[in-house]
Amino acid sequence: GPDDVTRHLGIPVLGLIARAEFTDEGPIAAAQPRSPVAEAFRALRTNIQYASVDYPLQSLLITSPSPKDGKTTVSANLSVALAQSGRQVALVDADLRRPAIHKRLRLSNRKGLSDIFVQPSPYPDGAMRETAIPGLSVMTSGSLPPNPAELIGSERMLGLLRHLQQQADVVVIDSPPVMAVTDAAVLAPRVDGVLLVVRPGTTKLGASKQAVEQLRRGGANILGVVLNDVELKRGRYNYYYKGYYYAYYNQYNDPSKRKRRRITRPRRKEQPVKADQP
Repeated sequence: GPDDVTRHLGIPVLGLIARAEFTDEGPIAAAQPRSPVAEAFRALRTNIQYASVDYPLQSLLITSPSPKDGKTTVSANLSVALAQSGRQVALVDADLRRPAIHKRLRLSNRKGLSDIFVQPSPYPDGAMRETAIPGLSVMTSGSLPPNPAELIGSERMLGLLRHLQQQADVVVIDSPPVMAVTDAAVLAPRVDGVLLVVRPGTTKLGASKQAVEQLRRGGANILGVVLNDVELKRGRYNYYYKGYYYAYYNQYNDPSKRKRRRITRPRRKEQPVKADQP
């Protein structure tokens, strides 16, 4: 839970994303912008801005301690939320082992990041593609290379990040899990901030601690944790969702609970009927 993260990991919780049924319509922040989950991603966007007031973020790495924590879902929806605020966002799928950004955004993966390393020009000619979401461009992973860690840590990758930062306001990078491979640890010191996605009930606390230690040893700037796929009915999360957001969540998911306020008019007092005087 949120208290466990702050107590054991020593980093703040920047966002809590509720459990939701995702469809083939694309990121929920774009397909259902009025949903509570989309609102949670907009709240995460705001918290990230407050977490780096002195040094505005131009590059953001999103990773997780272990697989199936939902880092790709957070990467795609946060990029949409950033683009909806009027920024030019470049989303890069740097997971060259199990890429999934192209599936979330329903794009082809014929040409992407891995193809830049073998072409003469270091610039992403044809690899960066516009999407139906205004302000959001995406670079998919491309074909899977045999040496992902070497490519991620190369000077050409660093040059590509610098080029993208000149073209976009924010560069969001979806990377592999920290404890599975070394790709995220190699790339983390080269970006302005790192978000760690944790899934309550799935992510192990020991793996989370090791991921934080490994990122810090490499000099990464860990902004905070995003709790993903949170079951709001659990008692430990009720405190964090009281008030407007929790009420909005219940109202959105169960319209039958909406109560209409009846407007009643005060009754007029009847005057006593006086008897006729004799």
